[in-house]
Order: sequence, then C-alpha cells, then structure tokens
Amino acid sequence: MKSIYLKAGKTQDVFNDLKDNFNGTLIVKNDEYNLAFAEGNIKGTTFPDGITFMEFNVIFYEDVRLSIESLSTSPIFFAYCSQGSLQHSFGEQGEKKRIKKQYSGILKSAARVNSILHFEKHIPIEFSVISIGTNTSVTQKNAELVNKLKNTFFNTKEDYLNVRVQNSKIADKIKGLNTLTQNGNVGNVLKNRILGNILEMEIEQNTDGFSEIADEIYSFTIKRIDEIKSATRFVINLPGEFAIKLLELKRGFFTNKLQEGFRLISSRTIQNFLIFMKN
Repeated sequence: MKSIYLKAGKTQDVFNDLKDNFNGTLIVKNDEYNLAFAEGNIKGTTFPDGITFMEFNVIFYEDVRLSIESLSTSPIFFAYCSQGSLQHSFGEQGEKKRIKKQYSGILKSAARVNSILHFEKHIPIEFSVISIGTNTSVTQKNAELVNKLKNTFFNTKEDYLNVRVQNSKIADKIKGLNTLTQNGNVGNVLKNRILGNILEMEIEQNTDGFSEIADEIYSFTIKRIDEIKSATRFVINLPGEFAIKLLELKRGFFTNKLQEGFRLISSRTIQNFLIFMKN
C-alpha cells in the first residue's frame, strides 16, 4: 500500500505534494493546475471567492491511502463519483464510507482529525470535488452563499459525511464542467458560475423542508435500485409495461413510489431506466 500525507495549505502546496509523491509533471497557469503522472491525471482550479474545483481521473497500480490534514478554513466538500469508487474515513480508525459510481458525498469536519481517502488498485476512478472554505474572509458577493452553506450543513455533528445517489441535474452540470472547452479567464468565469449554481442546488436539496419529503424516498429508492438492477436481467427484453408488472410481482415493488423516487434522484422514469439498462 502507498500512503500519502497532504499537509494543510494552499492549492499550490497540495499539488506540489501530489507531484512529489506521484513523480508527476505539474503545469500551472491562471490558477489552473494540471498534474499528469503514470497513474492518471488530476486537475484543479481555484477562484478568488474561495471555491476550488478538482477533477481526478486515475487508476492506481497499488492500494493508495491519501491522508489530508484538517484545514483551518473549515471547508465543505462536495464529491461526485462518475466511475469506480473510493472510500473515506475520519482518521485511521474511523468508519469507512464508500462513494461509488453515480453517488455523491457531502463532507465537513470541524474537528482536528485527518480525512483519509482509500483507493483500491486496478480500479479506474473518475470523480470531482468542489470545496469552499467557511472560516476565511469572503467577498461580499460570496458572503451570502457561505452563510447559506453554514446554515444548511453546520447544524450537523462535527465530523459529517452524507452519501447518497447523485442528483441527475447536478451530475449534468458536473459533466458540463468537465467538458468545457474555454480556457483562461473566460473558462474560469463559466466554471465559477456553474459551481455557484451547483452549490445553490445542494443547499436547496438539503434544506429541512426538502429533506422531510425526500429522505423517505431516498432511503426507499436507494435500497431498491440495486434490487432492480439485479432483477432486470430477468425482464430486460420485455416491453416496458410488462417488465414493470413483472418487477412488481417478483420483488413487491410499488410503482408509484418508485416512479416518484426515480424522478427525484435521477429525473428518469422506470421505463427509461429499463431502456438505459438495455444499453
């Protein structure tokens, strides 16, 4: 296993540590960082309002444990996995939680404990991370957003990681970020605007009013998605309506509640999900 320790510091310091540990080539231009190394590529962009966006596209040849020192800025992290999976724990002895493909995680830590990311060898991983500090001086433009984030996420316990199925609208915006072709100041302005939209969407879907309605649907639907994936191999070639009826009979699913859950977390009906599974 390869163990890497990242000291708290600026984005430049983090990328320099990563470059040294992975023996990579780092290019820095206009607050954009691009680290290429044998196992893949890590990109990052920092913005004046305290937001940092990072993209990881890697496949490690040995198990990797990445320990990240607690930051004095008390940032909130939003992680989105599009390929593979990774695990997170607070400290070496902390509980490990897995963030897998099409899942997202919201992380904050007020305690002086390292966050540790665990990567398994030979598994291609693609994930994106948005971080924003909450204890730093912010511009007037960003002060309202930071206050909203504090009011939404700082009423939880000190060490907090919430993992759930990705909101498809946010996933589409992340995909848009990763495929932006504009560079330099123009690209950064576009990225910053999209990142602000994503954070506003995260606040909206994690407010008390939304959560009261959504939590039951999420808990119900997340459990059922894996069951549906398993069951679809029996019904995948049937017409949509027949497939749904068979799923109801075979697994005891309730269509109305499933439809509601699918629309909530993926903007996709069960019929479209079955088409997606065929492809």
